[in-house]
Amino acid sequence: MALRIRLVELKRKGLVNRWFGKVVSRGEVHTDDLARSICHATSLTESDVKHAVDALVAEMTNRLQDGSTVVLDGFGRFHLTIQSDMVEKPEDYNLKKHVKRILCKFTPAGKRNQFDRHLERPFIDGVDLVRG
Repeated sequence: MALRIRLVELKRKGLVNRWFGKVVSRGEVHTDDLARSICHATSLTESDVKHAVDALVAEMTNRLQDGSTVVLDGFGRFHLTIQSDMVEKPEDYNLKKHVKRILCKFTPAGKRNQFDRHLERPFIDGVDLVRG
């Protein structure tokens, strides 16, 4: 299977004939879909997988909202961050007024190759690309 890329024209004033590649989505895969696939590949039942995922999400939510970075070894790191307005003086900063939104950032797991120090990322390395 390969990651499909389609070309999209950039539509900005003053920029003509500029194209860039964009991933073609194959749709969403939900917990039930993953649980079904995992139960066929393991000795776990579909409900075991769903319960484990539900418990993981609940615990990750608690830890993230407490300010921790959650590291799922071999998967990646999650942490919360904010988008915020700047102010001239610290005493002028108001959480309700200046915090625009809270974001959850994800960084895929990776490790350095011991020979050339290249960063290897399991989700990304080895992806085949096709135009479509």
